[in-house]
Amino acid sequence: MAYQALYRVYRPRTFDDMVGQEVITQTLKNAIETHQTGHAYLFSGPRGTGKTSAAKIFAREVNGIDAATDDSQIPDIIEFDAASNSRVEDIRDILTNVDYAPLEAAFKIYIIDEVHMLSNSAFNALLKTLEEPPVNVKFILATTEPQKVPVTILSRTQRFEFKRIGSSTIQKRLAEILTKQNVKYEEGALRIIANVAEGGMRDALSILDQVIAFGADIVTIDNALQVTGSTTTKRLLTYLQQVSGFDTQASLKTLHDILLEGKDAQRFVADVLGLLRDVMLADVAPELIKSTIALTELQALTQQLGTSRIQKMMMTLDDIQKQLMQTMQSDIYLELLTVKLSMNPTQSSTIDNEPIPSSHQAVKEVQQVDRKPEQQVEKVSTTSSADKRTVSEEKISEPVPINDNSNGNVQTQTSSQKLIARTGQQAVFAVLKSAKRESLTRIKENWATLIGQFDVTQQAMLTIAEPVAASDEAVVLAFDYPALLVQALQDTTLQSQLNSALRDQSLPAEMVLISQDDWHQERAAYVKQLKAGTVPDVKLADVARVSGPLQKEATLSDVKLSDKITSEPTIVAEAKKLFGDDIVTVVD
Repeated sequence: MAYQALYRVYRPRTFDDMVGQEVITQTLKNAIETHQTGHAYLFSGPRGTGKTSAAKIFAREVNGIDAATDDSQIPDIIEFDAASNSRVEDIRDILTNVDYAPLEAAFKIYIIDEVHMLSNSAFNALLKTLEEPPVNVKFILATTEPQKVPVTILSRTQRFEFKRIGSSTIQKRLAEILTKQNVKYEEGALRIIANVAEGGMRDALSILDQVIAFGADIVTIDNALQVTGSTTTKRLLTYLQQVSGFDTQASLKTLHDILLEGKDAQRFVADVLGLLRDVMLADVAPELIKSTIALTELQALTQQLGTSRIQKMMMTLDDIQKQLMQTMQSDIYLELLTVKLSMNPTQSSTIDNEPIPSSHQAVKEVQQVDRKPEQQVEKVSTTSSADKRTVSEEKISEPVPINDNSNGNVQTQTSSQKLIARTGQQAVFAVLKSAKRESLTRIKENWATLIGQFDVTQQAMLTIAEPVAASDEAVVLAFDYPALLVQALQDTTLQSQLNSALRDQSLPAEMVLISQDDWHQERAAYVKQLKAGTVPDVKLADVARVSGPLQKEATLSDVKLSDKITSEPTIVAEAKKLFGDDIVTVVD
């Protein structure tokens, strides 16, 4: 006899065989016993939770047909797949036989699977018959997406919501089946399979089939991990501990070790999300924890991370999970995820009550503007209120000295120690004024190849940088997350290597770095000035490059950098700070 998949062999034949849907099965059994069955039912719920099986069992038992009878031998139970027969003509074909009496049974039962796939015309054709069918006809509609079924159909049915089956229930059922199959197994392997199945018994049995085939009729933890692409609990815990300790390098190394073992990216994110969920519940609801990790270790992580950071990390994981569905470069997205999760909030200057994926409030690195040689711009940061965008400020200060290790003398920064990127409105305007579409197209076509030359940390940072404008000499790179923009503006190694990589491919090598939010605003401002004929005649060479990390900090009022570019003396700036621009008058 030909081999049959486990989910077919062990498909429930009676309500007593079904697991995880006790309320529904008991209700249907009572209705059959008391002869109070309805004429139309809607079974909805996630895949693999028993909707179609329950429909077939109901159809047999309401007709008093023995459970051992093969479905194909019952002419009065008609199964219809709406996914492949969604046209109105298909529905009319089956409705032409509705008025005919059953051949053998008491009732003629129509089971329409995936009913939400029917067209509007097909639903309209079904509507009247569904509302007033012959007394010996019943309809059972099954769907995973009840929200797509018209309300006119829903209102004419008795609805039963099938729930996801609990992991413990699935594990117990798998153990029973393996015992009947005389297959040895490890409890930990069944737990892994049950977690991956996500509440679907059919999925669990399909995975179990694969594990048995992979492991030569034995179900072990290692085999289950290999087949499902899951990660061991120990590895996940190590990864999460490194991330929680802001150890980006170690967490990236752990991630690469996991990926080298062939683990699935989506499964990895789901596993980390599940472990974080257990960490979150460790203090408040330990009885709901699914992980086999010791409660004390989970509670230690809870104390280390804190509720706020756990929530942000879970939102970041959810965001990456959605992006992984639309990309073929899963490794890069996982590296980006690791950098985000392990980012120190005090270094990234992100807002504590904003999730990292959607946060566009961070301190911008201030551009060093063109002033007298004895002056330079000092970086000043401040965060605006919740309804305003974070802005950067500046203050005129004396040059910041640095030590010359060769002779002990104090000198100002030399050109070799300066960063080479630019930022700010003036730099963006300079590029836009001479922008060329072909230049931007060439950079976009080579961007993925170009950033592939960098190490994993730099790749993760450059992945979220998008070329948005380019001229013959320069490119504007817009960063999704301002916190990473700040890092890029201070990273001399990254800027130097990116400049060299651009030159090697004969691409515009000068760089203007900016956040996505600021890019949209500056571009809109440029277009507005262009229409008004007031675009300033600014050249990129005249725009100063960003300064390195400075030592002093002060706080001024919330203003844009472009509005503060001035060569006024320090004493005048301080006076305006104290009394306001409208009061202070400068007299030469």
